[in-house]
Amino acid sequence: MPASSLTITNFGFPSHNHVNKTPLKLSQITAQNTFRSHILKLQQQQPVEKLHIPSKPASKSSLFTVLSPTQKKLTKSLVEKTATILLGSLIFMGSLKSRPVLAQPVQQTQTFEQQKNAQFGSSSSSGDNEEEVMCVKLLEQNPKSIEALKRVVNVKMRRGKTNEAVEYVEKLIEVQPNEMEWRLLQALCYEMMGNLSKAKSLFKNILKQRPLLLRALHGLAMVMHKNHEGPAVFEMLERALEIAHREKRVNEERNIRILVAQMHIVKGDLEEALEKFRDLVDENPRDFRPYLCQGIVYSLLEKSKEAEESFAIYRSLVPEEFPQRGFLDDVVLAAKSESKQQLEKELQS
Repeated sequence: MPASSLTITNFGFPSHNHVNKTPLKLSQITAQNTFRSHILKLQQQQPVEKLHIPSKPASKSSLFTVLSPTQKKLTKSLVEKTATILLGSLIFMGSLKSRPVLAQPVQQTQTFEQQKNAQFGSSSSSGDNEEEVMCVKLLEQNPKSIEALKRVVNVKMRRGKTNEAVEYVEKLIEVQPNEMEWRLLQALCYEMMGNLSKAKSLFKNILKQRPLLLRALHGLAMVMHKNHEGPAVFEMLERALEIAHREKRVNEERNIRILVAQMHIVKGDLEEALEKFRDLVDENPRDFRPYLCQGIVYSLLEKSKEAEESFAIYRSLVPEEFPQRGFLDDVVLAAKSESKQQLEKELQS
């Protein structure tokens, strides 16, 4: 049984050859609920059941996660989130303090919903605590219930209990050892908990099996950035680019190049990032993602005219049907309205 897609996690980008098709038909994907996730959501995904992991309570979300309807405010990981959506659907930028998983709510089975209603009533006001207790009790009855395990992970992540959530993620791995999404989420949890060495090891293990998996590349790049590994981040991404080029994986190669540009933003090298986005625009002027990133960079450079020009092109290219358009439009609005100092503070937080 396929598990939920992440992003960060979703969680590659959609093929740049059809990025502006209307209607845009993207599979639903799961990723982190930050900008990071939104970017990841641009990645092509198989239609699978989604696990919704919200961001840490009222703190800093990451660029690479796709936001849920209640998460449409820019958090301090504005830049990171922006990069994320672009990558995974774009994936992302910024030093993440937390990276919520982009996702659609878990589709509950009728039986599961009936059990929930029987114990707590059908009212949606029962709250996270009741839901958590209910899910744990269901697991006592059936410790290998994928549905209940996902629900527990969901609610614990939503409540900021990442150290508890990871225990249930690892139980999901025991039940579905070949499901890559759980391994991505496991690595993400350890990153959020500050255990960077463990997170790095997990991301590297994923990449041994899937060397071009964008969400894992992004996760490893962010962990290495937090570890202050400097040039090693770009050396790692360059090796991935060489693999993509050698294997003629055109879409993956372009997505990784967007990630490289976004990591330059994270590093604070805005001019270098801008140059790389210009190259991407020259190669495919119909891909809206580089224009959006350009607009963010110009906003950071306080070049409002250039930023508005880039945002205008982005708006003309992004399909009305694109699932994350509303969130991306909110990002544009925030980038245009916030001061350079605010944006820089968000980028470095």
